[in-house]
Amino acid sequence: WQFCRKINKSYRGRAVPIVVHCTDGTGRTGTFCLLDMILNRVTRGVKELNVAGSLEHLRDQRPGMVETCEQYKMVFVCLAEEIAAIVAALS
Repeated sequence: WQFCRKINKSYRGRAVPIVVHCTDGTGRTGTFCLLDMILNRVTRGVKELNVAGSLEHLRDQRPGMVETCEQYKMVFVCLAEEIAAIVAALS
């Protein structure tokens, strides 16, 4: 998640897309894209997060995004770490 944060920080204010690609453009790429989508929503203060719905949206655009259970779990682990960091900062 820190990598996602660094990427977003370096592109902040630019009107250019970020290109992300792994070997076949689905597994790790999908994991990065899903995590980036969710963390951006957290950063914007969205109160309700739908990880499964977000993944479905990605898969509508490119089938096979996030290929394994481990990749899907990693999204939740990173999300939990980010939320814990936000809560700690508020305390």
